[in-house]
Amino acid sequence: MFITSMQTQHPTTAQLVKATLAAIVVAGVILITTVLPAEYGIDPTGIGGRLGLGVLATDHDADTLSPTPAPNPAQSADQTVPVSRSAADRAQIASKAAEVFGANAGQSFDTAAVSLRTMSYRNDTLSVTLAPGKGAEVKAALKAGDGIVFHWKATGDVALDMHGEQPDAKGAWTSYAVERAQREASGTFIAPFDGSHGWYWQNRGTAPVTVDIQVAGYQEKLYRP
Repeated sequence: MFITSMQTQHPTTAQLVKATLAAIVVAGVILITTVLPAEYGIDPTGIGGRLGLGVLATDHDADTLSPTPAPNPAQSADQTVPVSRSAADRAQIASKAAEVFGANAGQSFDTAAVSLRTMSYRNDTLSVTLAPGKGAEVKAALKAGDGIVFHWKATGDVALDMHGEQPDAKGAWTSYAVERAQREASGTFIAPFDGSHGWYWQNRGTAPVTVDIQVAGYQEKLYRP
C-alpha cells in the first residue's frame, strides 16, 4: 500500500490583497464605461457613447417619466383635426378677450365647451304604448356634437337600449345605456356622430305599458322609425 501525502497551498495575504484590488479596479472600469452611460447617461470616458449605451438611458427615462399612452383603436386619423382647430379657437378668443375686456393673467379659455347652432331650439314630446311582449323605438335626428336634454317615464317596467345608428347603417348600432327593467330616466346626451339616436323600450310584462318622452335641444326631429 502506497500512501501519498498531499499538501494544500493557501494564498498568502499579499496575494489576497492583490486579487481584491484587481476586482475593485475591474468593477470601477465597468461602472464608468457601461453602467453610468446606460443607466444615467453619464459618460466621462466617451466609451459608452461609442457603444451606443446612451440610448438605453434615454429609453429608461422616457419609460419612467413620460410613458406613451396606448393608442385608442376607436380613434381615427381625422380626429387630430379638432385638436389643432381648438388651439386656433383658443388663440382667437384670447385675442378677442384682450381687445374687448383687457388681458387678465387669471383667465383661461375653452371653446370646446360651447357648440353654437343656427337652427331653432326645439321641445318635442312623444308617447308610445307597448303591448305585452312588444317593443318600440323613438329616435332623434342629430348631427355630431348636437346635444339634447331628455326625460322619459313609463307606467311599468320596460327593458331599455339607448343607442344610435349612423346613416344607411344596416344591422349595426352603438349602445349608450342598457337596462333590464326601468321606469324612468333623465339626462343629457351629445351625439358622437351624425345619425339617429334614441331609445328602444320592450314590455316584458303582462299588461300594456305607456312611455312618455320629452326631448329639448337641437334635434332635427323626434320620431318613431
